[in-house]
Amino acid sequence: ASASDISLMVSASAISATLTTIFMGALSDRLGKRKLFICLGYILWGISILCFAHIRVDIISKIIPTTVSAASVGVLLVIIFDCIMTFFGSSANDAAFNAWLTDSTNSSNRGAAEGINSMMPLVAILVVFGGFMSFDLNLVESWSTIFIIIGIVVLIAGVLGIFIIKEPTIEKAHSGYLKTLIYEFTPKAFKSHTLLYLCLLAFIIFNISIQIFMPYLIIYYEVSLQMTDYVLVMAPAIVLASVVTFFWGKVYDKKGFRFSALVSVCALILGYAILYLTRTTIPVFIGSLLMMSGYLSGMAVFGAKIRDNTPEGKAGSFQGARIFSQVLIPGIIGPAIASYILRDAETIIGSDGREGFIPSADIFLAAIVPAALLIPFIFILSKKKVRTVKLDTSYDLDEIPFNVYPRPTLKRDSFINLNGKWDFEVLRNGKSDFKGEITVPYPPESQLSNVERITKKGDTLIYTRTFDVSFDKNKKQILNFGAVDNFCEVYINEKKVGEHIGGYLPFSFDVSSYIYSGKNTIKVLVTDSLDTNFPYGKQTHKRGGMWYTSISGIWQTVWLEEVPLNYIKSLDISTTLNSVKIKANGAEGQKTLFLGDLEISFEDEIEVELSEPVLWTPENPYINEFEIVCGEDRVKSYFAVRTISIEKRNGQSYIFLNGEPYFFHGVLDQGYYPDGIFTPKSEKAFIDDILKLKELGFNMLRKHIKIEPEIFYYYCDIYGIAVFQDMVNNAKYSFIYDTALPTINLKKLPKFSNKKARKIFINTAKETIEHLKNHPSVVYYTIFNEGWGQFDSDKVYDILKPLDKSRIFDTASGWFRNKKSDVQSEHVYFKKADFEIDKSKPSVLSEFGGYSLNIEGHSFNLDKVYGYKKFNNREEFSKALYELYKGEVIPLIKKGLGATVLTQLSDVEDETNGVLTYDRKIVKPLESDMQKISTNIQKAFSDATCK
Repeated sequence: ASASDISLMVSASAISATLTTIFMGALSDRLGKRKLFICLGYILWGISILCFAHIRVDIISKIIPTTVSAASVGVLLVIIFDCIMTFFGSSANDAAFNAWLTDSTNSSNRGAAEGINSMMPLVAILVVFGGFMSFDLNLVESWSTIFIIIGIVVLIAGVLGIFIIKEPTIEKAHSGYLKTLIYEFTPKAFKSHTLLYLCLLAFIIFNISIQIFMPYLIIYYEVSLQMTDYVLVMAPAIVLASVVTFFWGKVYDKKGFRFSALVSVCALILGYAILYLTRTTIPVFIGSLLMMSGYLSGMAVFGAKIRDNTPEGKAGSFQGARIFSQVLIPGIIGPAIASYILRDAETIIGSDGREGFIPSADIFLAAIVPAALLIPFIFILSKKKVRTVKLDTSYDLDEIPFNVYPRPTLKRDSFINLNGKWDFEVLRNGKSDFKGEITVPYPPESQLSNVERITKKGDTLIYTRTFDVSFDKNKKQILNFGAVDNFCEVYINEKKVGEHIGGYLPFSFDVSSYIYSGKNTIKVLVTDSLDTNFPYGKQTHKRGGMWYTSISGIWQTVWLEEVPLNYIKSLDISTTLNSVKIKANGAEGQKTLFLGDLEISFEDEIEVELSEPVLWTPENPYINEFEIVCGEDRVKSYFAVRTISIEKRNGQSYIFLNGEPYFFHGVLDQGYYPDGIFTPKSEKAFIDDILKLKELGFNMLRKHIKIEPEIFYYYCDIYGIAVFQDMVNNAKYSFIYDTALPTINLKKLPKFSNKKARKIFINTAKETIEHLKNHPSVVYYTIFNEGWGQFDSDKVYDILKPLDKSRIFDTASGWFRNKKSDVQSEHVYFKKADFEIDKSKPSVLSEFGGYSLNIEGHSFNLDKVYGYKKFNNREEFSKALYELYKGEVIPLIKKGLGATVLTQLSDVEDETNGVLTYDRKIVKPLESDMQKISTNIQKAFSDATCK
């Protein structure tokens, strides 16, 4: 074949690929089919490849007249069959498979899928190079064998697709074939899908940059740089770049387009710069690695962005526009630019006697220009208005919300609830920026507050209300706040009574000297800059994905109580399996305990032997109520008889409840609500969540980096669900350091945080333990979650564990584990849960699953969902959960697993991976499947722990 023959073949193939993708993609949409085109296309593609094994001069010469050149006929046949092969291949792959990939993924996993898709062509090149190195390419028989192997492999792939590929649910195009065919090139399409065409334009620029240098890359290595071992540079660079791309697709899913695209393009530009400036092996390898990583990850990121913006039901049609932007236009412009750059390049005579040229490093310098043009495009494409909807939970809003006694472990008859309507003002830059009413205790960002306004750094929130009170001057008036986020000052009748900092724990002030009988005014000034030195949980100013709307201000009950001058400030309650010890703090003098028929006097502390104790379990949440009288003070409280310990059974350590191994079958509970964000519309929402979990077979919830109002833990106590309580994280979070690297098993990295953040975290953790100490449902504390704000883990364990030896402490849930922790705690997403069980410690799968089902009409985000595996209906979702437990959890239980935490209780904003929808109106899995899961878990655990 001559150079013109080869040029003709390449041009004809490119035109065939483009036209095929346009026509067959539109036909795929018109018929509403993908699988047929993929599987049949692959089978015919394989057969067409097999034909090349027979396009040989020795075979052709036996068929045609001797007067005709067999070689010329062979060249013509190769060009013709290359177009035929391209037709079948592009029908199957460029048109149908690419459309299928768009249909079968969503915005929560497209990056991951596109990461794999983008790396495959270069991985295939390595496989081909490596696989055929043993062939003598000077022999005709070798090439015939190669074509037979490739043809059979492609044919088998098509046959396997019949059994493997699932036909996505897509509607047939309603318009005729011609309209479907030309739709993507019409002004209407441009107007309706402007963002998609901007994505395609950016993709053209990206691929032009690649096509400037890529056709000359091997020649540059081999001839210009005289690198005889250039394969040793290219192969590792391609392999490492492919690994990077595999994980970078997941970064796109988690961090979004702007971050992932900027990093990819910057890596590409840096790689170009190094290749332009250097000539020796190691720098060239580094430059090649950065360039390849930027190239492949950029393909994944831009490809996923295009899929995200492809209109539903038209994925086939728009593959034509995609191939224009990926292949045709860049394939013309890129090499043309390179040809101009290399117009004066040095020439060389090759081994075949032909004259060629030596490409210079200027091709990399030229490639930087279009790559740099992508940066403003990235910012333009990132500016998309997120469409969200208001969801409402099915509860009535009381005139006085949460009109229940807020502190059930220390209850008095005196209770004035200050929830309800308050005057509300926002000062911004010292000027009034909002005036109106707010409903307390709902944060101003929420619907239920009637404000729905995001607090910005520097804002001051001013809450004001009047209240009437008549009181005994010989008693004290205590003003209590459940929680205020984050810094607040409190004034009564224009006099400052105190201040508090920290957004998750209760606090109180003695306001006896500030309050009058009759009308009083209370004013609360709040600022919240979302300072990460203080605990903040999942709050962020830029919500999205696994980060949620930030809240500020008052978000738990405000209440006033009257107490005697000598009053009980707190109780310490602890139990064994046959006794209870109660200590009354604050009040001086003799006290009397009333417990059932018992009436016992004591000073500060009393221990009572229980003759026939009823043990507390989630299945039988029995509580014992009691009352303590000290002078004029009367308080009511309760306790439950239960113990938590770590012991061994059959050589494996387990968590024991009341002296017996107990499997904690739980869910992650973030405690977010669509209408109140941090605060549900009614306390009944707490009860319903707990009872619904129990109906589904769960016996535990992991309260994830949030502390609820104390009434929540009371309901857990009396309705029977164990609580694994997280400490609330502070300090800055790094996606790369805290999530990406640990996901690929880099979990033994040092952790750092500043001195101020460390001190605040430890103090808050101590207060949390003190706050929740009397709730029997709380059996377990998580100190650090996935390294978020983690520091000196062993030291922190040594500080916190002595404060409550009656509970389990998980020092590092997920990763970055140090020596000291009561449990082995694992998080498993994206891969099979199959880890080595630590015999010396109880093993806890403290996060897994994250399966996503988006239910229309009950989802917060209309455009984007976040989850780790998508399902289309309840049946699929339920079956997948059942198979997850059956295939991964049950085998681990047989090996010694003692607790699991499924992600998660409910959807939260973008996240659609709950067993309940965000509005709590729909239970996603089938109850029968969940009950079967629970039964199978308990049976497997019973078998593993039987004596």
